[in-house]
Amino acid sequence: MNSISDSSSSSSSSKVMCQLVPGLDTNEKEYILDQTFERYTSKMVKRNGKGAAIVWFRNDLRVLDNEVLFKAWVNSECVLPVYCVDPRVFQASTCYFGFPKTGGLRGQFILECLVDLKKNLMKRGLNLLIRHGKPEEIIPALAKDFASHTVYAQKETCSEEVNVEKLVSKALRRVHLPHSTGRSTSQGSANSPTLQLVWGGTMYHLDDLPFSTNSIPDVYTQFRKSVEAKCSIRSCAKISMSLGPAPRVEDWGCVPSIEQLGLQPQEVSKGMRFLGGETAALSRVYEYFWKKDFLKIYKETRNGMLGPDYSTKFSPWLASGSLSPRFIYEEVKRYEKGRLANDSTYWVLFELIWRDYFRFISFKYGNSIFHIGGPRNVERRWSQDQRLFDSWRNGCTGYPLIDANMKELSATGFMSNRGRQIVCSFLVRDMGIDWRMGAEWFETFLLDYDPCSNYGNWTYGAGVGNDPREDRYFSIPKQAQTYDPEGEYVAYWLPQLQELPKEKRNFPGKLYMEQIVPLKFGNPNGHRGQDRASAARKTNYGGRGRKTKGY
Repeated sequence: MNSISDSSSSSSSSKVMCQLVPGLDTNEKEYILDQTFERYTSKMVKRNGKGAAIVWFRNDLRVLDNEVLFKAWVNSECVLPVYCVDPRVFQASTCYFGFPKTGGLRGQFILECLVDLKKNLMKRGLNLLIRHGKPEEIIPALAKDFASHTVYAQKETCSEEVNVEKLVSKALRRVHLPHSTGRSTSQGSANSPTLQLVWGGTMYHLDDLPFSTNSIPDVYTQFRKSVEAKCSIRSCAKISMSLGPAPRVEDWGCVPSIEQLGLQPQEVSKGMRFLGGETAALSRVYEYFWKKDFLKIYKETRNGMLGPDYSTKFSPWLASGSLSPRFIYEEVKRYEKGRLANDSTYWVLFELIWRDYFRFISFKYGNSIFHIGGPRNVERRWSQDQRLFDSWRNGCTGYPLIDANMKELSATGFMSNRGRQIVCSFLVRDMGIDWRMGAEWFETFLLDYDPCSNYGNWTYGAGVGNDPREDRYFSIPKQAQTYDPEGEYVAYWLPQLQELPKEKRNFPGKLYMEQIVPLKFGNPNGHRGQDRASAARKTNYGGRGRKTKGY
């Protein structure tokens, strides 16, 4: 479905139906893919390995700048790419509140990523073997069948993924291979396959940080200034144009349907429809940076809410690993050299450092990012009132800005960065609801879900994480007046508001539904009553009397 109209030029938000991201046609996307791969291909790369290696694809569903694939190819004569459709990912429930771990929207996005990965590997002489089951059962069996000396995979940091790594490694040690598998003496004397975990997924490499993982600064600004001053960003790995030969496989398997995953299909008919896969990811970078030339105004527009072009929208592809953050860095630098460098070009990298930061923090603090007290083990009384939570997740709170954001999330799997901060603040500050309920609801729906960023941001917003100001509060009236002054966003997602005057859309009073809770801070008439609200917050949240700023 092509976009019906562009939200930035539409006089009425109701005219915008569904917009594809990226908004390029198939031929243009394929051309961009081929041109990009040509820039990142090297004839100088030589293979020096023996035997067969397995590439276990996880959250790195790409070919370009994939260090896992690069190392496997260089150190073998033959590469077997594998993806395991793990029931623990697609059919399990969230830890505390039992929501689906993967919702239909993200499930469909991942399937599109797999289709595209398979296509791009086949273009380069390989294929993608798809198997259903647990990696610790599938990978060792394949290693034995193909006499693979090494399994290469991207290193993850959170416990569920790390536990699977440990199970795979343990199972591989029980596999005994013939002595002619191509293993070098440096790979160990035992003739069993080894699991080699390769760091990827961040812009800055773990090994290049100027501190150990145990001493990573707890404040983002300190982390950012340190890495910017003391670290360099590694260049993208340049691969050979041909990655074959592929091993002989009778049945490579097919990418399953959404129903075969046990998930409910959901059509996106309104808002933004993100296309999964590396081809779409590279096309979006080209579209945003080069074709539409929006990089130069990113910092000014990044807090928008309506339409595809107020921000980069790279996050779903970063989360699936269809897009490398190092590639984005190199494209920013190419743009700065060819067009201009300003605060906006830097700010894209600034946001990528935030993403790195949460990944490294998950290394430092482990499972505490999932615990109710967060990394700082904050004691606070939280409510788990189901009625209040249901009003929040269903977009029925009586506050148009909250409701519109929640309806966008459930309809598209996406929400703006500004929206995420606002709905988080409302849930935890105004409703007093356990932040983990919100985090797990996001886990189900977000296309760009990854545990580090999702739980890092929720602990941050709930005042139990790495925020030096634990009482950060987002005033709904102020946010609405600043970021949706004419009510275009709320009227788009709440059509019943479209007939109201623009100044009334965010503050419709009795013309909308009854508000589920009063605001702790701020009201449509300004900020009267803040003293009473402050006293209430101290009672509800154990405040220390610090002055709270409403953003």
